Amino acid sequence: MSLHPDQRQQKIRALIRSASPDQLRAALEAALSATAPAQCDGRDVSDYGIDGWRPPEVVDAEYDGRSSVSDEVDASILAALETPALR
Repeated sequence: MSLHPDQRQQKIRALIRSASPDQLRAALEAALSATAPAQCDGRDVSDYGIDGWRPPEVVDAEYDGRSSVSDEVDASILAALETPALR
């Protein structure tokens, strides 16, 4: 079952309210695992496709976009974890 991004966000927000600490920890670990590959150093030869048919500008734009999104996700998680809990 594939959800529209808005529906997926709503479902995640609803599940957060009832999630156990272990489930939340696992979700954060999964998010970090998903962002890690986007932050690798440099491009791989395979990024350019078979026989280098993909233009470097396209490869650079995709790499920069993935890296930027993963940086934002990591920064958001870090900020939330460093913010004192509201009581």
